[in-house]
Amino acid sequence: MASLDATRNIKEAEEAAQLLSDAINSRDKDEASKHLDRLLDLKLPVCVKINPDAYSKDSIRLRVGVADAVSDAHIPITVLVPVYMTVSELKEKINNDYGFHPALQCWVIGKRLAQDKDTLYNYGVRNHDDSAFLFIRSAQTAQLSREQERKEKQDRRIDGIIETIGPRPQRSPELLARGVDLPHPPPLPPKPQVGWSCSGCTFLNKPTRPGCEMCSTARPENYIVPDLYQPDQTETRRLQQEELASLQYEQSLIEEREKNFQELLETDSQSLVGNTDQLDCAICFCTIMPGEGAVLRECLHSFCRECLKETVLNCTDAEVACPYRDDAYSCNCILQDREIKSLLSQDEYQKFLELRLNIAESRSENSYHCKTPDCAGWCIFEDDVNEFSCDICNETNCLLCKAIHKGMNCQQYQDDLRIRAQNDDAARQTTQMLDQLLKNGEAMNCPKCQVIVQKKDGCDWISCLMCKTEICWVTKQARWGPKGTGDTSGGCRCRVNGVLCHPQCQNCH
Repeated sequence: MASLDATRNIKEAEEAAQLLSDAINSRDKDEASKHLDRLLDLKLPVCVKINPDAYSKDSIRLRVGVADAVSDAHIPITVLVPVYMTVSELKEKINNDYGFHPALQCWVIGKRLAQDKDTLYNYGVRNHDDSAFLFIRSAQTAQLSREQERKEKQDRRIDGIIETIGPRPQRSPELLARGVDLPHPPPLPPKPQVGWSCSGCTFLNKPTRPGCEMCSTARPENYIVPDLYQPDQTETRRLQQEELASLQYEQSLIEEREKNFQELLETDSQSLVGNTDQLDCAICFCTIMPGEGAVLRECLHSFCRECLKETVLNCTDAEVACPYRDDAYSCNCILQDREIKSLLSQDEYQKFLELRLNIAESRSENSYHCKTPDCAGWCIFEDDVNEFSCDICNETNCLLCKAIHKGMNCQQYQDDLRIRAQNDDAARQTTQMLDQLLKNGEAMNCPKCQVIVQKKDGCDWISCLMCKTEICWVTKQARWGPKGTGDTSGGCRCRVNGVLCHPQCQNCH
């Protein structure tokens, strides 16, 4: 009966152990605790082992920096190991390959002092060229027995390791003692480590080095060179060379900037920048020798000067666009005035300026040309301006009548115009023009003095030039009633009770 109970407990324990393994693999802490309590209740011995198959079976190249307490040498080696290897197994491998007893080995992996029972995977070793640091202690420090120490001295053949991993380092007397039982002096205190340790390869660099001497990794930003540190002769020479190189580099930058600035000033002083290299004109495809072409400032496209000149002369716009075109691109930059002036003669440039003025006048909405025959004067007027004094002919133009009526006001001029219209063809044409404006709604008679008035631009409020009556353009009525400004009893009554005076009113205030 007791045997039956034991068999049942073992079977139940195996089942609980399997469930515990599944819970651990699925990271279910509560489920794992429940099955662990179940195992504890059964009071059976349990052994837990890590499955090596869970790790990658491929070996990786582990970079190891090796140093000891006596010599100043720092030797890099590469060890082929699996990531599931324990630190204890790694020590045995180093002992078999290089003859360093496990008790002499002190491993630093991932900035932590490695423990024998932990695996390399546990310290973050995953990929090729991950790094570690191995410090070899002396036999006295490791407290080896006399027999172990003698065997250690016989097995460690430093010549073999030097041939394997690089140049021969400076060896301590202990490493040179091959099988000879010598009396051991008292252990020396560890040599103080001055400098910063590289985060990439663990190499101990001198404090003043800006980057690792082995792998060029930058010095940690928070590292501060000790105040009492005195660099040796070699390091002092290196610092002097670095300072000299830095000064030379800064001086070369200053000279380069000064040279570029002078070239820029020289280029800017030229009205038209000439080409410095031989090129083909993008318009006539002729070969242009250095200095015979022109490079536009805005886009750096190059052409021969004759093609650029013809482009300016044939332009019908106020601005001359760059003539560069191809199947995929059309340049939208424009020529500068000084470039245009340098391409044209004085007469050609004067005609170009006149063309610009004519284009500007024709494209302006509120432009007015002086009515004096053959006068080139014109202006752009605002809504509250009624007269234009031409600076060229010194005549005063009435913007309301669109005429020059010197010595008369608008009403007198319009009355005189009707009288002269019977015998004067010019007056008759002007009268007909005013009548047509009234018929088309482009002009109106003042509701008070009956003088013809026009709205030039802007809102629907206008003021009669003669009687100063404020008028609503859309209703053709006085803006206010008989009592003047503010009297809403008469006039257009705009916005009384929030209602516009006319559906098309554009603010007659």
